[in-house]
Amino acid sequence: MSRRGRRGLVISFSGLDGAGKSTLIDWLEGELERRHHSVTVLRMADGVGVYPGLRAARDSLQRLIGGKGGNGHDSRGGRPRWAGPPPARGPLGLANRIRHAILWGKALRRVLYPLDLLIFLAIRFYVATVRGRVLLTDRYFYDTLVDVADDGRWFWVRLLERLTPAPDIPIFLDVSPEESYARKGEYSVAYLQRRSAAYQHIAPLVPTAVVLPNADLDDTRRALERAINERLDA
Repeated sequence: MSRRGRRGLVISFSGLDGAGKSTLIDWLEGELERRHHSVTVLRMADGVGVYPGLRAARDSLQRLIGGKGGNGHDSRGGRPRWAGPPPARGPLGLANRIRHAILWGKALRRVLYPLDLLIFLAIRFYVATVRGRVLLTDRYFYDTLVDVADDGRWFWVRLLERLTPAPDIPIFLDVSPEESYARKGEYSVAYLQRRSAAYQHIAPLVPTAVVLPNADLDDTRRALERAINERLDA
């Protein structure tokens, strides 16, 4: 890979769970460091913005009361996040439904989105501009846009996308919902199909997006290296 563009370079990875984001980021980090690039990896879902803080507080509280842990499943029944809170009766059930609606609601995500952008821009400025490191992000705001998208209603997606600064190289990893389910099995195929359709809508909104099929890891690595070299040499 070329050494050009090493200062301030931001490369993001988006896609379904099981698309191979973490695997490719680990590989790319090693390749860049081998070529004497300084690299920082940012896990967006865990360390950027208000929502990860709220989620961490929620998970801590749930661990205290013996509920769902931080891995997205109910520790008592293996219930995935997409299924919503387990049914319960009485005041406790109502409280669980209200908590879930607030913490996982699209309205809150949309309100917090601009604030999360400001937090990320501060991190990006420090890492990529001040320190001159290559910044690799595991997920990006495009994944959040998938979270807040309503089926068939794209007003919020288009509005928030216009506020979002594009990375130097935004990577969208493309795998089928069935392949995603086979790799992780955390979410239902129907849920993954809805998310896949949202990614297919969002990627064309990003003019610099690089969409990479990831059925074969070696082929994807080669395609990723070519895409990065082409952008650096452009």
